[in-house]
Amino acid sequence: MPPATANIKVRVQARGGKILGPAPTVKQPLLTVRNVLTGETLISDAPMDNSSSGTVIPASQFNDSVSRNAIVVEPPTINSPSYPTPGPYWLQPSADQGELIVALSITEPSLLEFKATAFAPDPVYASATMWVMPYMQLLSEPGLILTIAGLYATVTASAVNRTASINANVTMMCGCPITVQPSQSLPPNTEPYWPSNEFDVSAQLRANDGLQVVSFPLTCTDTSTFTGSMKVPPGSYDVWVVAAQPNETNVGFAQTSLVVS
Repeated sequence: MPPATANIKVRVQARGGKILGPAPTVKQPLLTVRNVLTGETLISDAPMDNSSSGTVIPASQFNDSVSRNAIVVEPPTINSPSYPTPGPYWLQPSADQGELIVALSITEPSLLEFKATAFAPDPVYASATMWVMPYMQLLSEPGLILTIAGLYATVTASAVNRTASINANVTMMCGCPITVQPSQSLPPNTEPYWPSNEFDVSAQLRANDGLQVVSFPLTCTDTSTFTGSMKVPPGSYDVWVVAAQPNETNVGFAQTSLVVS
């Protein structure tokens, strides 16, 4: 049987966030397609379009083309005029953007693994496995959604007068901002769907191969910025930052080193 082309639309979306699009911190995701039964790689690290991350719409505007991966805002535990309305929101993909249509030349029913690589900033992965038939055309919106779990995190550390200061940048995997809560207002054009009280961010300063650990919480002091400081003894430290969004099972990690003299 001669090869026949099957076409599949694929998108990569952050868990609890948007499509991995044009945000400055987001590196272009890659897609690999592999035949599970034969081991043959049909597509290897193909760059995915990241010109749009889609549009968040309220639950009342659900339609056939939205991603089925909802963005959920938890009920507030604080009183803040800038807090978004709790509940589910849908992600509306932009037509022909934030996607990759893969053309697969196959001769028989094939069990295929679709594997996306994203960067947090180290590589992380999401995959789905399904049967694809010759000539199959799966091009309806929103496409096959591969969900990338986690948070994007980076950290810098400094020390003055034996006080260690930690500055972490934490966003959703799509680059969407975490907003300060409570707050009287948000910066113009800032999406509000990821309030800081949904996140737990902490720093660990680890000395002597981790036998001595100083741990303290980091506070959201600006959009996607978490900071904290503590007096520590002189020494060389590994600095770990752990960021978690417990209700979405999202975790990010960053590390650096610090010398306190």
